[in-house]
Amino acid sequence: MSDRVPRRPRRRGLLVLAALVATMATGTVGAGPAEALDAGLAVESHAHYVIDAAGGPVRVSVTMTLRNRTVDTAGWSYYYDAFGLPVPAGATAATATSDGRALTVRVEDTEDPTTQLARVTFAPLYQGRSRTIEWSYLIPGAPVRSANLNRVGPGYASFFVQAVGDPGQVSAEVVAPTSMKVDTSDGDFLQRPDGDVVRYVTETSTNDDGIWAVVSARDPHLADQDVVTVGGTTITLDSFPGDTAWAQFVSAHVTEGMPVLERIVGMPWPGGLESIREDVAPRALRYAWFDSVHDDIVVSEDLDADTLYHEMGHAWFDYGRFTDRWLAEGLTEVVAQRVVTETDGNPTPRPTPDRAAPAAVPLTAWSVDDWGAFDVEEYAYGASFTAMSELLNGLDEKTFAAVVSAAYAGESGYEPAGSKAETSSTIDWRRFLDLVEDRGGVTSAEQTYRTWVVTPDEAAELDDRAAARTEYARVDDADGAWLPPLGLRRAMTAWDFRDAGQAVAALGEAPEAAAAVAAAATAARLPVPHAAREAYESAASTTRYGELAPLLHRTATVMPAVAEARDAAASGRDPFSWVGQTVLGVDDVAADAQAELARGDVEAAAASAARATARASAATWAGGVCVALLLGVFLGATALVVAHQRWSIRVRTVPPGPVPYPPEAARRQVRGW
Repeated sequence: MSDRVPRRPRRRGLLVLAALVATMATGTVGAGPAEALDAGLAVESHAHYVIDAAGGPVRVSVTMTLRNRTVDTAGWSYYYDAFGLPVPAGATAATATSDGRALTVRVEDTEDPTTQLARVTFAPLYQGRSRTIEWSYLIPGAPVRSANLNRVGPGYASFFVQAVGDPGQVSAEVVAPTSMKVDTSDGDFLQRPDGDVVRYVTETSTNDDGIWAVVSARDPHLADQDVVTVGGTTITLDSFPGDTAWAQFVSAHVTEGMPVLERIVGMPWPGGLESIREDVAPRALRYAWFDSVHDDIVVSEDLDADTLYHEMGHAWFDYGRFTDRWLAEGLTEVVAQRVVTETDGNPTPRPTPDRAAPAAVPLTAWSVDDWGAFDVEEYAYGASFTAMSELLNGLDEKTFAAVVSAAYAGESGYEPAGSKAETSSTIDWRRFLDLVEDRGGVTSAEQTYRTWVVTPDEAAELDDRAAARTEYARVDDADGAWLPPLGLRRAMTAWDFRDAGQAVAALGEAPEAAAAVAAAATAARLPVPHAAREAYESAASTTRYGELAPLLHRTATVMPAVAEARDAAASGRDPFSWVGQTVLGVDDVAADAQAELARGDVEAAAASAARATARASAATWAGGVCVALLLGVFLGATALVVAHQRWSIRVRTVPPGPVPYPPEAARRQVRGW
């Protein structure tokens, strides 16, 4: 299994594998040096486990060789005469033989309720001598949710695998039917098909005392399966046969909790989950996990809403997206607590760890390499939850969702919410701090980081950041509602505070000039010129920074002239002015001035505004001239029409019909007319 996301701290081996119990005595007088208890006995062992598909007990055999490697001194001899083999609690039929003779086996309890010791005694084993012991025992099943963690039945088996011995001198083999799917807590088991079985073999020690792992095997065809559908998501529930209580619990909580999860994180369910599986391994390992390779969640048989919602939260908060382990674990736990509060109402309390504890580490130093370091894991899980609680628990639901969803989207805290600018496919502790402060408004976030999160070197980065953010805030305040230039935002997002400082210096008076443009736009009742704002907000080089102040100052000084042109075009709507403005194109030129200003052609806008204003001032005179001309034309045309009409009337008054030939006098009269 891979991409495991631990829920609770992993055990350290088998709690030191019960300390490899061995007794040592001395010949002649007294006791030998105490160091011989640790270094004096070489142990080689090979463990073999066979799973019965029909549900019978797991059969275990172990071949072990002990060799006394102490060095006798004058008057002193060191020997061993007993050994204790760790076996799963509840193991039965334990036997041991050596040199063809049966040894008496006495099974004893240990401080670990999941482990017992099968103890034998034998004749003293002196310096340089070896003894081989053949062990065997059975691992029967125990009821679900019992203290005994062995689960064995038809189609499934879950148990501990142990091989006690020196590094390089141990091996473990698990033999399972081919019908079974086998998972191990240690990824070094190799699969070796062998007819109708598969052998899972490892020779890699998991700690200084040998091999310790949890094996979980099940036949999918014999498992109890249920299906739960929430919205458009369908999830299969795989439970131990007959454990209806677990199936009903998980089904009810997934149905109720998934919509609450979506609302709390402010995002729809992302998918990537096919099944939720019940297994004893999480109880043994003390962590559950979300397996992103097989798209399943593995949780214990305990009816534990906290763990279930925590693992479901990893559908969003995975190690691939959140590069710091504490971010993924802290977010999932804080979210899970909110979901449990709304559904069950009683989240499990999480105590605050001791920051001065020996196992305490800065959370940025906590990684998957710490799996197995019990004390570190226990501290870091608690510290992750504590730090994330301090950062987010004071936020209301809307703000909480805004911060969390922005983190998931990889947004920059220096960009507007929802912006794709400067987004990242991953998010680390730095980007998250920016979001918590800028989107969440959490003023105590830096102190939380100094207490729980950062190393001393990283704390120095926080010092540099604080100074840079002071300068950034000055720029952001000075430029009003505009965003600071892109280059500055980009440097702050990247925590490149040297580059950010150079950007601030190169900007000079540009932020104040930006505010002046906005103020001029308000005073002139004009929209803020898009080109001017774009030039300021998109600037990303020293050259561009230096060009901003002159451009913006010039823009601010031109805006009153453009407004004057606009107002002049809108004024004086008497007939003469209207005619003059129409003839001179005042409205069009004034509109040109506004368009040129908007697209950043400031000098053209100034020229157009001047022309529009000048033409508007001459509009009345021009209108009068136009009206006079029109009137003259009209009167002249009217006179011609009237004359024409009179001529037409006189022509029409001549009587119709033949006209007698006039006398000579009459003819002369007519010609004279």
